[in-house]
Formats: sequence, C-alpha cells, structure tokens
Amino acid sequence: MPDRRPPDRERSSERIVVGRINSTWGLKGHVKVTPFTSNEQRLVTGAGLIVAGQRRIALEVVRPQGYPIIRFEGYSDRTAAETLRDELIEIDADDLPPLPEGEYYVDDLRGLTVVSADGTEIGTLADVLTTGANDVYVVKRPGEKDALIPAIPDVIQSVDLEAKRMTIEPLPGLLEG
Repeated sequence: MPDRRPPDRERSSERIVVGRINSTWGLKGHVKVTPFTSNEQRLVTGAGLIVAGQRRIALEVVRPQGYPIIRFEGYSDRTAAETLRDELIEIDADDLPPLPEGEYYVDDLRGLTVVSADGTEIGTLADVLTTGANDVYVVKRPGEKDALIPAIPDVIQSVDLEAKRMTIEPLPGLLEG
C-alpha cells in the first residue's frame, strides 16, 4: 500500500499520513501504530516524523509485532504516551520519492474523473483496493452501484494527473450490475 495523502490539503504544503497511533502499550511510553504505508523505512528507529500535525519527533524504539510498537523521543512513560492516542503520523510530501513511469500514489488517483475510451463519463475514482494480484479502483457512479475497475493494462488506457482524468477500456460486463 503506498503512502496516503490527506485529501483536504494543498500539494505545496502537503503532508502524507503514514500511520495512526492507536493506544499505549506497556508502561515505558510505547504506542501501538496502524501503518498506512507499505514502505517499512518510514517507521524505523531514528526516523523523524510529524505527530499531531505539528511536532517532528524522532522514533526512539520500533518493534514490529504484527503492528509496530513505537516509542517516540521524549515520551518515556505511559502517561506521556497517552497524549498521542489517535494522532496521525505524517511526513512531508517532499520526502516522497518519485515513482517510475506508470505508477502513482493512491491519493494522486483519488478524485480523477474516469471515462471510457469513447469519452463516456463513468464516475469518480474514490479509492484504491490492494488485492495482491492487482489493485482495484473503486469508481463512484451517480445513481448507480460503484464500479470496481481492475488496474491492469488491458483496462487502464491512460492516466492524466494534470487533467484529473483516467481513460479505461471496460471489459465486457464490467460496468453492468
């Protein structure tokens, strides 16, 4: 799963959400984190992350145990760690590496208008599901059931981020139902 951008922020000052602090763990300031990134280098000892939208805090301890157990610098007991509950963990958008041709960050795709090869508007790309074999794009269609579009070369013809438009060639029966 690629890093996720909060959809309501401007790109120039944008931060990317890479996790959420769920709860405390133990008595020495550790917290349990739900990661929103597949980039394991985001949550490593020594990484500086933005917590609660304002403070850059270094990760002091990271223990992967199915979900990361983290202790932030300056949070050495349970009471201090409790103040971080439900806070987002972010990085600056400038810290994202460029992607290879034909790959996109999830939040760059959200909001794209999806049209068929003949120009018929299908709907708006609302989310990306990671399934293992290939991603699936969830397209909201006015007055109809959401369309699930496989992100495969036979279907996705082009993505134009500047025009906020994705062109697809629907497989037979893909938009029915």
